[in-house]
Amino acid sequence: MRRERNRSGDSGGAWSSALVTGLGVFFLFVYVAEQVVVYDVQRFYSKGFLAGFAVSAIFISALLGGGYWLGRTDLSPDRYLRVAKWVVGGMVFFFGINVVIMALTNTGDFAFRFSWGRWSANVGAAGGLLVGYVEARAIQRELEAQRAEIRAEEAESQRRWLDYLNGLLRHEVLNTANIITGYASILLDDDALDDTTEAHLATIHRQGRDMTNVIRDVQVLLETTSEPDQSKPKNLSDVLADELDQLRDTYESVTVEASIPDDVTVLADDLLARIFSNLFRNAVEHNDSERPEVRVTVEETGETALVRVADDGPGIPANDRATLFDRSDNTGASHGLGLYLVRTLAERYDGRVELTETGPDGSVFTVELSKTDRDTHDTAAVEEGAPDQRLAQ
Repeated sequence: MRRERNRSGDSGGAWSSALVTGLGVFFLFVYVAEQVVVYDVQRFYSKGFLAGFAVSAIFISALLGGGYWLGRTDLSPDRYLRVAKWVVGGMVFFFGINVVIMALTNTGDFAFRFSWGRWSANVGAAGGLLVGYVEARAIQRELEAQRAEIRAEEAESQRRWLDYLNGLLRHEVLNTANIITGYASILLDDDALDDTTEAHLATIHRQGRDMTNVIRDVQVLLETTSEPDQSKPKNLSDVLADELDQLRDTYESVTVEASIPDDVTVLADDLLARIFSNLFRNAVEHNDSERPEVRVTVEETGETALVRVADDGPGIPANDRATLFDRSDNTGASHGLGLYLVRTLAERYDGRVELTETGPDGSVFTVELSKTDRDTHDTAAVEEGAPDQRLAQ
């Protein structure tokens, strides 16, 4: 149906364009024929002819140019026919008025009346083209404004629902998951547990912790969807140091090696930490060794900062590598939602993440982010806001 409407609109535009251009050619032909038939050759050299030609040429050119423009305008195809109707209507209306005036005044001979009628029809058609264009533009602007308002209302409604879902996850689901994990942790500290009960409680604790991580990832995804990217200078060095401290606190058996220069600043927002918390967590949770190793290095390369997160785990299976960062509807996926979130956030900051090495000796993930200078960024922000500050003063 949409294709049929587009074809109809295109044919309507071509037809309308041909009509307006044809009228321009017609009036040009009639004018030239009038001069040749009615007047002698000497008139072509007179000032009266030049003045009359200049006046007629304006309206003839308006139709010729209007026909060319109408076939290439960005107006909606629905407006083409309406413009053509204004052209024909303006021509007929203005010509009719002048015919009545000629009949009432009985002025001049036939040649004068013919010239008058030809001129009035030409002026009416050109005037109709102008009115039709103005009206078509006004209608299109109004429709675009209505569509923009509808889109804004839909976006606001979606934002409210996302806020509601975010609050529901935070206050209901996440709190419940934390309670389950907390009670399971308390019970695991009981030395009187038999092996079967302890295994079941460990499973409850592990699944509750995994559910908590998923809920937090979903919350971050909701935030990236509902809130615009407000990138600003973020100290990457501090973010990495904080996340590594949390990793050591969460997993006491992990060994961490880090080579991070001081004061590496990148363009990001407050969600930046979620990239590395997910990568660090994956490096530990998908490692079967008794003491997992995580190595983090930062390399500055011109306008970018490369963060490499390496582990000594079993590597990524070949079948999982192609879809490693894709969103999966399979809740049993080996890497869950975390790596999809990592890619989403990296792209949010115009960066990227990729699996650069993997094998039986471990894997390396590399995150590339855009560097920025804090002082330069702050100066640019001040300069951008300077006119407002001067006005305030």
